[in-house]
Amino acid sequence: MTSGNVFSTINQMAYTNLIDICRQRYPQEACGVLARSEGSQAIDIVIPIANGHANPIRSFSFDPEQWTAAFFSMQKNRHQLVGFFHSHPASEPHPSLRDTDGFLPQSELSYWIVSLLDWNHPIVQPYLRSEGRPFAPLPLVLA
Repeated sequence: MTSGNVFSTINQMAYTNLIDICRQRYPQEACGVLARSEGSQAIDIVIPIANGHANPIRSFSFDPEQWTAAFFSMQKNRHQLVGFFHSHPASEPHPSLRDTDGFLPQSELSYWIVSLLDWNHPIVQPYLRSEGRPFAPLPLVLA
């Protein structure tokens, strides 16, 4: 499903990969990008990026070198960047003030938060953020 051009549809393998990446980084916040292959109608690529923040348990920022490498890899392989993700290892999947400050409004990209508060039942919530507006939840659709 899209809201305009914003993707909130993810295939099962990418969804599982997203959760696995977040669990592997626990107790730190995981982060990365979500993409789709040329012709795909769903997110099918999850690229983890190292968390370069000084306090990675409570915040995240992309490692600049890995972010650059991921971006060029997507370009080279004709993958479309459709969103960003990060985890909340010990809280609900609601954007924090740090999340709001860290993301520029970008209406065509989705922002995904993975909550590991309940380890056995993680919650994945995609959002849309538009200029001058807070994050708005999007429906999560598994393809």
